[in-house]
Amino acid sequence: MKIIHTADIHLDSKLSRHLSADQARDRRNELISTYNSMVQYALNERAQAILIAGDLFDVTRISATARNAVMASITDNPEMTFYYLRGNHDADSFIQDVVKKFGFIPENLKLFGDYWTSFTLVDDGRLNSEDAGQEVVITGAEINADNNSHLVNSLALDQSKFNILTLHGQETVSSSKKDAEVIPIKDYRNRGIDYMALGHVHAPKIEKLDARGIYSYSGCLEGRGFDECGPRGFNVLTISGGKLDVEFIPFAKRVMHEIFVDVSDCTTSDEMIKSIKTKLAGTGDTEVLPEDMVRIVLSGEVSLDAEFDTLYIEKMLDNDYYYLTVKDKTSVSIDYNSFAYDKTMKGEFVRLVKAEQEAGNLSEEDAAAIIRTGVLLLAGEGAAL
Repeated sequence: MKIIHTADIHLDSKLSRHLSADQARDRRNELISTYNSMVQYALNERAQAILIAGDLFDVTRISATARNAVMASITDNPEMTFYYLRGNHDADSFIQDVVKKFGFIPENLKLFGDYWTSFTLVDDGRLNSEDAGQEVVITGAEINADNNSHLVNSLALDQSKFNILTLHGQETVSSSKKDAEVIPIKDYRNRGIDYMALGHVHAPKIEKLDARGIYSYSGCLEGRGFDECGPRGFNVLTISGGKLDVEFIPFAKRVMHEIFVDVSDCTTSDEMIKSIKTKLAGTGDTEVLPEDMVRIVLSGEVSLDAEFDTLYIEKMLDNDYYYLTVKDKTSVSIDYNSFAYDKTMKGEFVRLVKAEQEAGNLSEEDAAAIIRTGVLLLAGEGAAL
């Protein structure tokens, strides 16, 4: 038997922080497309179920496009069972719309509430006839502030069964009565769990739970910001003969990358562009593709006389990738002694700022940033900031 574990798809995300209005609209449609492709992957792999561990949607008011796409994925594939546990971003509106349209919940859509709910999935032998009749029990509950303090203590699993537990929340060492949407992992050890299918954390993770089971965040299906860099996808669970194999499948249409480039030896924008291209061409374990989204972080110490413009650098590189931005995190290397007897306005400005730093009114970092900005303005290069 195969089961897909996914979470944090966040359909209808605004995606407007980094992207233009047109790009944001395209990316919202791409999220739906990736979701549909995942369902098709499950069908091709003859999986029996898709387990969604929360945050299928991102907003309360779901668009007709996203709602209808998810409805169709369920009703058009009756041979696939969808287990949907709502997360902190999900609202009641999707289920209400399903009932409004069909008058009932489709038989292949299973829902959880704020108490433990269990479903038994019987292997139909579509992968291996020898496994036909094997039972997997899928148990879940939607965490909230009212139930989380006592939820784990009310968990009672038949340890003779193969048990999958699904929750949506942040992994923690411990919890208190005030904690909402947290999962104290240690409290779930030695309770007969074979696999914990978790949502809420957007980075994929597979860890040992106890001597019997493992727990995993499948991560988000597509990265939406530069705090979600690297491969994104879902887990495929293969259960045969009572044994479990888990494989993470990278599946995102576009991968987010944050790449640090040391430009200490560069003094112009064009020199920095060459360094960036060299870095992108040989990023080691990470392959950066033209369809990906990239944030270049300029790092290192640059000369006070360095002349570079991040907007110009972006413009020279943005045709190479779906989206590229450049962030300046360099510091300035300043030889203050060279300005000790400089009688120009620049020299006087540098000495004044240095005096403020020595008086404790400015940090070294702030002083360097002010000097760099001031020198550029004095040189008539203010537009380069």
